[in-house]
Amino acid sequence: MALEGMDWQAARSRGEKLCDEGDWSGAIEALGEAIAGDDSGRSHALLGLAHFQREEYGLAAERYGSALERDAGNEDYRAMQRVAEANATAEVHEFVPPVSHYERDALLAPPRPGRLPEGPAVKKRIDPVRKIGRKIGNVLGTVLGHLFTWITQLHGRLTGYSDRVWTNWYRRNLARGMLTLAYMREQLNANNLLSTYPEGKLTGFQAAGQTPPSGAKHYRTADGSWNNFDDPMEGAAKTRFPRNVRNEAIHAEDGETLLTPNPRTISRELLARGEEMKEVPFLNMLAAIWIQFQNHDWITHGDNIEKGMIQIPLDDDDPARERYKQTHMYVGRTQPDPTRDPSDVTPTTWVNEVTHWWDGSQIYGSDQETQDRLRSFVDGKLKLHDDGTLPLTDKRVEDTGMVRNWWVGLSVMHLLFVKEHNAICDMLKAKYPKWDDNKLFNVARLINAAVMAKIHSVEWTPAILPNYRLDQALNANWYGILTNALRKRNERRTKATINVRNPEMGGVVGNPIDKHGSPYGLTQEFVEVYRLHSLLPEELHIRKLGNGEPVKKVPFPASRQAGSRKLTERHSIADLLFSLGTQHPGALELNNYPSFMRELSVPGNPVFDMGAIDILRARERGVPRYNEFRRQLGLKPIQKFEDLNDDPQVVAKIKEVYGSDPGAVERLDLLVGTLSEGHRPFGFGFGETMFQIFILNATRRLQADRFYTDDYNEETYTPEGLDWIDKADLKRVLLRHYPELAQTGLVNIDNAFEPWDMDRQLDPARHPLREWRRDLRPDPFVGDAFR
Repeated sequence: MALEGMDWQAARSRGEKLCDEGDWSGAIEALGEAIAGDDSGRSHALLGLAHFQREEYGLAAERYGSALERDAGNEDYRAMQRVAEANATAEVHEFVPPVSHYERDALLAPPRPGRLPEGPAVKKRIDPVRKIGRKIGNVLGTVLGHLFTWITQLHGRLTGYSDRVWTNWYRRNLARGMLTLAYMREQLNANNLLSTYPEGKLTGFQAAGQTPPSGAKHYRTADGSWNNFDDPMEGAAKTRFPRNVRNEAIHAEDGETLLTPNPRTISRELLARGEEMKEVPFLNMLAAIWIQFQNHDWITHGDNIEKGMIQIPLDDDDPARERYKQTHMYVGRTQPDPTRDPSDVTPTTWVNEVTHWWDGSQIYGSDQETQDRLRSFVDGKLKLHDDGTLPLTDKRVEDTGMVRNWWVGLSVMHLLFVKEHNAICDMLKAKYPKWDDNKLFNVARLINAAVMAKIHSVEWTPAILPNYRLDQALNANWYGILTNALRKRNERRTKATINVRNPEMGGVVGNPIDKHGSPYGLTQEFVEVYRLHSLLPEELHIRKLGNGEPVKKVPFPASRQAGSRKLTERHSIADLLFSLGTQHPGALELNNYPSFMRELSVPGNPVFDMGAIDILRARERGVPRYNEFRRQLGLKPIQKFEDLNDDPQVVAKIKEVYGSDPGAVERLDLLVGTLSEGHRPFGFGFGETMFQIFILNATRRLQADRFYTDDYNEETYTPEGLDWIDKADLKRVLLRHYPELAQTGLVNIDNAFEPWDMDRQLDPARHPLREWRRDLRPDPFVGDAFR
């Protein structure tokens, strides 16, 4: 029987009071009574909120739909209905992967390298021509190396690399600009590689003198151990993040300083995107996906802990107060490092859940159990369903080496490189039919990881930073200055016949390892500069190949977690790749942070502002704020906010949040400062402060890893493997596995991270790299291209 008059109004009042108190179960009971007599929609919306807060998103969407039937003009109800529907589709109430926390004994245990093949991939060839070439390369490397180092040091000391505030390398000619970049990198290597383990201790507090397992000389281990035989856990999973800043600059903030200025206020005022996303005209969405795909190979702090949650207060005028009936947002703290030792002198330390190496761990996992689960154990291949899709976990998410923060873009990229692994296995099996499954798998993994490293080094980074000098420098990082100068782009080989043993002249890859006196690991500061969430749009634009059907717009939250497979069941992978290749990402600037991420639902927490979290994490983990960060990296600090940006409106907004007193510039957060930088090198998608960490690690990720240096050779990779890597680029990988993309603009461009335009004359503003690469010859993608 329907309630009448005061009965339903009393029930609604009781339900609203229970919502204010956070008693969502009680509110559901009271509001269930109220909706029988409430024609206004208010009770339905409150009931929807109660279900939303209990993560019952399907029921929440139904209730907001009922509220809209009674109050069709209420945009707040409509917005909440869309979010609830997307969350229900994505099943974001599920923890993916299951929650786990670090245990001290497990972190201090000896390495667990797994099962590796015996001996090298192939026997070392004695080639008189190569032997002579190697000797010539050694002599040239020594002479040219000393000469280049002397010139670099002299040029750097005489000219420096900064003007009043900003660096000047990009305003110099090519030769001087590259010398300046080299000098900057030398200074960072000398001053900013700092271990977080006590002096005299090995990584992970391992015992000295352990015996390397059979096979570790020639193959990567599952957990990243034994890359260094003298320090077996260097770079391995579950070891500490090193630092790029000195101990005196590391202050893990807590209490009042942790929340000053209020991270949510910063998110609302300085990060919040307007009605239209500011796009990057020279990139497509594959570039945004790629960096998350690579980050999952390199870095993650694992699951947060709920004990002692950080409570971020909501301002009185914050719309989230009314929308969610909350006065605070609640954030779990970063997992502490359980291996801290009384001898530790580093103020705070954190643990990396995955291997630090560039080893494809996002595909293969960072432990033997995961790797075994993903392998087919037939011909070295990874598991795929008969229809060419990835297997699913019990959470209805694709099963692969890393599934945190999962969405359909990652699904597509993981599938692509699982297929690439399996194609490499086919190539190796055809050449070496007597190899067993284990050898095929492990050699294919080496090759596949190197393909990804090469794509990132010579394609992704120049694409997001399309500056001629930097493009030359990054290609020199892989091939060497001499190969760059003497070979056309599509004729370059990483290991030349005369391989000049010098990282500048002959390239880092295939030349001697160099750790610059510090054990390798990706740093906490590296984590912070890769907060690139502004690249993401509010919705994905799904297009079909060739038939001109209207674009289907999918809210980004609906593509998350279980929503990923639902999209790949409705749309072909080729259509999704085409769609991503023709949609632009967002610009890395102020007020361009995705709206959906500022009120995101995550398992166990229906309201989560990732913009505020990005600010909070740097403070919590002791990463210096913007000005001190610059000082620590050898850059000049800003003296006033006007130094950051010439736009008076931008400066005024920053002052509103941080103040205009003399100390205000020292309070500026790292993320806000980097997004604010209006003085950027030509073509850069981000500013110079972040770039310091990029140039340091772009080389170090390769130079400190023996599989890209001392052991980058035919014995480890096979001659065919080295040839596969030399021929690889993202365009070739895409066309190898999805040849139907040959009917798209992909075949019209050189770099697959650029927009897939079909214009006869490509717009230089959308394809800036093409103007500088006139030596590139068309690649028809026939014959060997697909093998």
